[in-house]
Amino acid sequence: MSKDLVKQFKEKAAAVSAEVFTSPTQAKALDKAVEWLRKEKKLKITADDKLAGLLAARDTAGFSLTFPDKPEQFAELQAALVEADFAVAETGTLVHLDATPRDLWRWTLPENCLAFLDRGKIAANMEELLEAFNTYLSSGGKEGEGSLANEVKQISFVTGPSRTADIEGQLELGVHGPLRLLIFIYG
Repeated sequence: MSKDLVKQFKEKAAAVSAEVFTSPTQAKALDKAVEWLRKEKKLKITADDKLAGLLAARDTAGFSLTFPDKPEQFAELQAALVEADFAVAETGTLVHLDATPRDLWRWTLPENCLAFLDRGKIAANMEELLEAFNTYLSSGGKEGEGSLANEVKQISFVTGPSRTADIEGQLELGVHGPLRLLIFIYG
């Protein structure tokens, strides 16, 4: 993965108010995230299955890690830790392949989203992303289970934290997603 793509992604994501950090490994990225959560006193959290397993190996004393079933329960959380499936450097966009409504709620409803991104999954542009989708969806999945295409119900593109403005130009934050988006690039 080109360092130029990481640099371009960071610049574009920061331009839309995302906070971007880099780490050599996923473990170090997770340590940075836990440190940020403690500093900001964001202790009521959720995580996707992969990151929840990795959190179990860390000192999470004081954290309330929950796995809600309903959207209103996700909205009550202070933060969610999620693994992004892909990213697009030219726009600073994260890409999530959601299999269930819970996947979508996890990264859109809590007030803070801490997204983890493997630097090897950053595409230069949408054309490269579509090629990566094709490869991932046609050959992905666990051995013997077939294609991931049957599991993915929605593809979501996230560029920065949620912002919208009404007809008078009044800026509102957090209406369609988290108030803050922190991206931890690793690898």
